[in-house]
Amino acid sequence: MNRFDFSAFPTISTERLLLREIVAADASDVLAFRGDAEVQRYNSEPLTQLHEALDFINTMHDGFAAKQWILWGIVLVSENKVVGSCSVNDWNQSHNRAEIGYDLARAYWGRGIAAEAVRAIIDWTFVNLQVNRIEAQTITDNARSVRMLERLGFYRDGIRREYSLEDDDLYHGSSIYSLLRREFLP
Repeated sequence: MNRFDFSAFPTISTERLLLREIVAADASDVLAFRGDAEVQRYNSEPLTQLHEALDFINTMHDGFAAKQWILWGIVLVSENKVVGSCSVNDWNQSHNRAEIGYDLARAYWGRGIAAEAVRAIIDWTFVNLQVNRIEAQTITDNARSVRMLERLGFYRDGIRREYSLEDDDLYHGSSIYSLLRREFLP
């Protein structure tokens, strides 16, 4: 099988979700979760304006065109709106590994939506990018993210001590997780 060539944006469907390219018309949805300080607590600075959401979307398009990453919008089919995002980035073809990332609007936490989306991109990544290893990073204190990664079968490889200065003006550790192809695919 040939590896994914970035000629067309991949769409992934699950039982409840459609993972698709985020477009300019989704900017207000993106602002809703990328602008929420609690959602972005362990991520990046919250967006504050619609034009920042549009800039974010354009940056994601540029990264896809440059074959640097794939960022999917998480669309809850029953509501037909973007409620989060998940990504594959840092694809290293020489070493057959990639990293994943994710975020989800707070109103949708606790419903298994993030896990369903991440499980779908894990499967897609192992099959289409033909990697042996998928990595994920999370602030060690981010209990929700840690639980999800562990439920999905990720193994904590280690902690980078005092890795990031967070909003509480304290340094927090960053946990590195990995999932190997043989641990996920039959």
